[in-house]
Amino acid sequence: MTRASEHDGQDRFEHLTGALRSVLSPDLEVLDAMDRLIAACVELTSATEAGVVLADQTGTLHVIASTSERSSDAEEAQLGTNEGSCLDCYRTGKTIDVPDVSTHETAWPTFVDTMRERGLRGTFAEPIRLREATIGSLCIFADHTNGHDDRDVVLIQLLADAASAALVRQRERGRLHSLDEQIADALEARVLVEQAKGALAYRRGVRIDEAFQLLRRGAGGAGRGMRELADDVIHRGADLSGVA
Repeated sequence: MTRASEHDGQDRFEHLTGALRSVLSPDLEVLDAMDRLIAACVELTSATEAGVVLADQTGTLHVIASTSERSSDAEEAQLGTNEGSCLDCYRTGKTIDVPDVSTHETAWPTFVDTMRERGLRGTFAEPIRLREATIGSLCIFADHTNGHDDRDVVLIQLLADAASAALVRQRERGRLHSLDEQIADALEARVLVEQAKGALAYRRGVRIDEAFQLLRRGAGGAGRGMRELADDVIHRGADLSGVA
């Protein structure tokens, strides 16, 4: 049963209101806003995994957020081979909906192989826009070939719009003034998180993906940013022993 089906007896859009409020909190860094956004995708739709890629001023896409190691692998496989749903979405500025990636094996051979290896079967990508320009993609992955219903699609579109709004909200705070600065800042934070994942995996004796989830849960539970928590792990020896 997907998390979306758990909400079928309720109004998923009511849950979306709280999720959007959380994503648009003015105190969030870009990395944390995007992490909350992709968590909402998985919670409120039939998606299994989700991620965000954003383009710098040269048009080069960068992975900003991922719900897990396998979604990160699926995103990185696209950027490394210049093929896949997120790339096509960014290039065309249009929604890409492929419930069964095996139907695109000729167009996306490496991406399809990566999806299979990671137990993922379907993909959906929604453009993230800033004014009239497409600046990235909200990347959705599924371990099924059922596709996404109309409510899913509307929710994903609203969340993609929220990604853009979160970037604008941070600019209004005056700390970062351009998209390039925001992307660079998010990538710097992501590098710190990657380092913390390795350190935490070693200290706790867990897999890298489990260490990543501990960081995500620890940050969310403590109301702290992932960069701040990662810094504690790397420079102060934190092992997040209080996080289950």
